[in-house]
Amino acid sequence: MNQHPTPLESARRRMRWLRLALCLLLCMASCFALAQAPSTVPWADLGKDEQRVLAAHADTWQQLDAQTQDRLLRGARRWLSLTPDQRAAAAERFSKWQSLPDERRQQIRKRYQAFRDLPPEQQQQLKRQFERFRYLPPERREELKQQFERMTPQERRGFLTALRATQQAENARNNWNRIPEKDRAATRAMLDSMTPPERQKLRRIMQSSTPEERRALHQRVLAMNAAERSQWLAEQP
Repeated sequence: MNQHPTPLESARRRMRWLRLALCLLLCMASCFALAQAPSTVPWADLGKDEQRVLAAHADTWQQLDAQTQDRLLRGARRWLSLTPDQRAAAAERFSKWQSLPDERRQQIRKRYQAFRDLPPEQQQQLKRQFERFRYLPPERREELKQQFERMTPQERRGFLTALRATQQAENARNNWNRIPEKDRAATRAMLDSMTPPERQKLRRIMQSSTPEERRALHQRVLAMNAAERSQWLAEQP
């Protein structure tokens, strides 16, 4: 006859999963490279909660290089920012990850790396597409997944190319609609006077800017003549 676990046993099991989930978050944090090399942080300067989460590294903390310290701190702070429900969900995701075959985990790692290698604008496009997919009804998501899995590699490439083209067209339409109507004729004339490489470069600059910066930059570029605009673009990285 099966016995139900006692409350103490249940609590211990939850703690084990939470520790495993914390380990996963710390490992995930170690996958991200930093844009600038940080300086090392003395163990005594860490907060009490951070020291508690990183207690396993207490004895070796001062021997860790700055980037490793920073990655561990990022993971610890992210863990501390989670609610109890989010920690439980993280533990469940970690459990599912652990149950995957090694081959499947390797495929996911490769896809993640391929995503990280994409230019920032393509990453943003994929994120937006994923958000749209995520909010579809479950039956529609399953239908699309099955359709995609039945495609040949060539059909998948064609599908993804068409998807990117559709997204680019939608982005262009949305960007155009954000331009005040009084500036649209001048904007069209400006774009027509630019070479394709200049238009591409201007688009990349705009995409990497905040909405406020984008509006100010649009007015600034619009006020330039063709020669000034070409020189300005040539000077941009």
